Amino acid sequence: MVRGVNTAMPENNFLPILDTWPDYFINPDEGLGTTYERFILQHLFQEIDINFKIDSVLETPAFGMTGISGINSLWWSKAGKKVTLTDTEPDRLNRIQKVWIQLGLPVQTVLCSERELPFAAGSYDLVWNFASLWFLNDLDYFAVQVKNIAGKIIFICVPNARGLGFRLRKYFTRLPADLHLENIRPQRIRRVFDGQGWKLHKQGIFDVPPWPDIPMKKEDLMQKLHLGFLLKLVNRQDSSTPAGRQSNILDYFAGKNNNLEKEILRYSWFENFPKPFRLLWGHHLFFIFKKVL
Repeated sequence: MVRGVNTAMPENNFLPILDTWPDYFINPDEGLGTTYERFILQHLFQEIDINFKIDSVLETPAFGMTGISGINSLWWSKAGKKVTLTDTEPDRLNRIQKVWIQLGLPVQTVLCSERELPFAAGSYDLVWNFASLWFLNDLDYFAVQVKNIAGKIIFICVPNARGLGFRLRKYFTRLPADLHLENIRPQRIRRVFDGQGWKLHKQGIFDVPPWPDIPMKKEDLMQKLHLGFLLKLVNRQDSSTPAGRQSNILDYFAGKNNNLEKEILRYSWFENFPKPFRLLWGHHLFFIFKKVL
């Protein structure tokens, strides 16, 4: 059964996207937090592309933790790269395809499991994923496959389990039974992706906004905290955006709100703060592995 608003399954409070992912294909308003996260991620993409000259990209698995599924790699396609996404859910993959078609951006989608990545050795310059490792049942074998498929770079992003917001969520909410938190531990990630012709090139903390790591729309959170005034800079309607609908990153990629990135990144105050603060407050970690053979 597909989990979503039309099923009888209760919403998961630790990771709501497990139940609510179909909703975003109906209403693409992801909220401030997810939109901010995507733009910060795209700056890392740009850095990787500049340093390693990426021409082809495989995002596997493509299902992450927030917002509209399967759109993290839009930046790569818009930059002229060959993009392929994988997913295990046929209905979700069909919805993802429709979003990319509506934006006029080319993508190849492949329905497959983590155990059956049907790609040739070295067939993609970059293999990457965002907040999806904890869905994998066998991270070691997945890493073996990825290290074979990637030709230049492996880029891994995971939730920051040492962050204050993550710890509070873990304490106050019930973890899904099939969520593997051991897969997002930095030492485990380094162990399975380093070696056999691969070397850790860089790691760091990103997505360090002025709001806590809580799985709800930050607009709702700020209103609850009586901080709604902080949203005025980004809540204005773009003239080409349909009335009653928030500007979102799909509008940005469709050329309907070219100022969205500038508006969103007005909140990037903490991204360059000292590491101890970012480790406590940051929402995600990243790892860049470089092929050395």
